[in-house]
Amino acid sequence: MKSVAIIAEYNPYHNGHQYHAEMARAKSHADIVIAIMSGQFTQRGEPAIFSKFARAESALNGCDLVVELPQFYAMSYADDFAYGGVKTAQILRADALAFGAECDDLDLLKAEANRVREADIKSGRSYAVMMGDETFSQPNNILAMQYIKAADPMLDLIPIKRIQNHYHDTELTGRIASATAIRKAISAGHDFSESVPASIDTALAVSWEDFFPLLKYKILSHTPEELRNIYMMTEGLENRLKSSIDNSHDFSSYMQTIKTKRYTYTRLQRLLAYTLLNIKEGQPITDIRVLAMNDKGRAYIKGIPHLHTNINKKNASLFAMEIRATQIYNLISGDKRNDFNTPVIYQRTSF
Repeated sequence: MKSVAIIAEYNPYHNGHQYHAEMARAKSHADIVIAIMSGQFTQRGEPAIFSKFARAESALNGCDLVVELPQFYAMSYADDFAYGGVKTAQILRADALAFGAECDDLDLLKAEANRVREADIKSGRSYAVMMGDETFSQPNNILAMQYIKAADPMLDLIPIKRIQNHYHDTELTGRIASATAIRKAISAGHDFSESVPASIDTALAVSWEDFFPLLKYKILSHTPEELRNIYMMTEGLENRLKSSIDNSHDFSSYMQTIKTKRYTYTRLQRLLAYTLLNIKEGQPITDIRVLAMNDKGRAYIKGIPHLHTNINKKNASLFAMEIRATQIYNLISGDKRNDFNTPVIYQRTSF
C-alpha cells in the first residue's frame, strides 16, 4: 500500500486539517494517510489544548494511522521538529510527505531552503530574521523548508497551499479557521462548531495559565545550578527565570517580565516547557508509539518493526519522556487516560 505522511499538531483538529489530509491523499495517490502528531506539548512550547489521545481520535476523521512524534522533537526548534517528523516517516516507510505551506512551489521552497541551510537557529535569532524575505518567513513556509532539508531523496515531497487563513489569524472565519482562532474561541466560550469536522468536548481544555503553578514550583524549588542543566538553558537564563518568578502570579505576566529583545517569546516559552518536563538532553528516535488507527492503518503497520500499539513495563523505557509528559499533563487537565491504560484507539472502517 502506498502511504503519505503528514507532520502535524492538530491543536485541535479542524476543517483545514481535514482538507489537507484529503489533498495529501489525492495528490500522492496514496492508500494510507499517516499523521505524525505532536503529543502533550507542542512545537511552540505550549501544552496542547486537548490530550494527545483526544486529538488522535479526532484525526481519524481524515487519517488512517496516527502516531506520536517523540516529545523531544515535538517541542523543538523548526529544524529538530522537522528532523523528528521526517525520521518518523522513514521508520513508517512512508512514500511521500505532504505539508501545508503558504507557498506551494516546491522549486522555490528548495532554493530558499538551500540558502539558509547553514543558519544557526540556536544563536537566538528567529528564522524570520535570518530569511528576511517576507514570502518565506511565514510559519508554514519555514517548516516546509526544514522538511525539505531533512528529507531523504527517495521521499516524495508534496507542498499543499493553505487556504483562506494564516497560522496566526485569531478570529473565526467560517468553515476554515486557524487552530489559533479556534483555541481563542474555546477559551472565550464561543461557538466554533462550523470550523471542525466533528464535535469536540471542551471540558478538558488547558493552557499555559493552568500549568503556571507547577512551573513556578519547579523554578522556585531548584537552584540556578540545577536549572542550568535544562536543555537550552544558556547565557545565564536560569538567573533571569529565578529573579522574576517569586513575584509572578500568572504565566502571561511572567513571560512579559523575562522576555528580552534577544530571545523571542517562543524561544522562552519552549525553554519553560523544557524546565517543566525536566528535559536535559535530546533523544534518538528508535521506536514509535501508535496512537490511533482504522482498518487500513492496522493493515499497513503489519510487518513494520519498532512500532508499539501499547505501553507496558517491557517497553516503557523507550517512551520515558512521553510518559512523563502525560503524567504532568494529566495533573492539570484531569484526563484519566495515560500511556499505560490507553492502548491504540481503533476505529473500524471499510476499505
